[in-house]
Amino acid sequence: MTESKLPAPGHAGTHHGNLLNAAVRRDIADLNRLFLTHALDPVHRNDCWFQLPNATIQQFETASADVLERAAWTPIALFELVLPDGDEPGGWSSNAVGDADRHPDEHVRAGVRRSFGLVALGVVRRLAEGVPFASRIAFGLGATTESRLSGLSPSESFRMASWHGLVRPRWPGHTRVWSMLARAAAGSRNDDLIWAYSAGLCLLGPCEREPPAVRYGGEPRRPRPRHRRPRPKKPDVPC
Repeated sequence: MTESKLPAPGHAGTHHGNLLNAAVRRDIADLNRLFLTHALDPVHRNDCWFQLPNATIQQFETASADVLERAAWTPIALFELVLPDGDEPGGWSSNAVGDADRHPDEHVRAGVRRSFGLVALGVVRRLAEGVPFASRIAFGLGATTESRLSGLSPSESFRMASWHGLVRPRWPGHTRVWSMLARAAAGSRNDDLIWAYSAGLCLLGPCEREPPAVRYGGEPRRPRPRHRRPRPKKPDVPC
């Protein structure tokens, strides 16, 4: 059985159909690369936007640049975007990310958040407008969220990028996925990396954020993700 091929670091990848083509994968990899850079930066690693599990930080800290590049080339984003409900004041305030009385490091973090948020929103808007459904797969967005993002004006994007809750790491309820990704990226088998990507792709919508805990013989275990229908008034992608 031959091993599956992955694109080499810096390569745009192979075009498989019209969903996640070379340009889409390149943009996602670039965002992931930037996300990992911030996640490993001592100034930003404890920021809720970029905070990865401690075990994953330790794995990536000692890794080479090639390992981080392999991790970044997943076909899905390593973070997710969350929009405020309606006109939530905290989401639209121009002062949401900064204040004159805050510590200097907080001003630095606020600027990094806004810059990253603007870039991420721009990529998602472009995907939503030009490659239908790609943003739902790559970022785990529901139809309603995708529609809201595609309709943002530049000024609305700037204000949205100032909201403290816009970005958060993917799979907050599944630290094992992060460890799997880090180990696979550090290894030499492309099939292991594809398996880690696939595990993350299976955890879309509510499944990646709220994994049900089940006890077997007194020990807590998490069952395998199961496909389920979306809940009423919940626009997340069903998993």
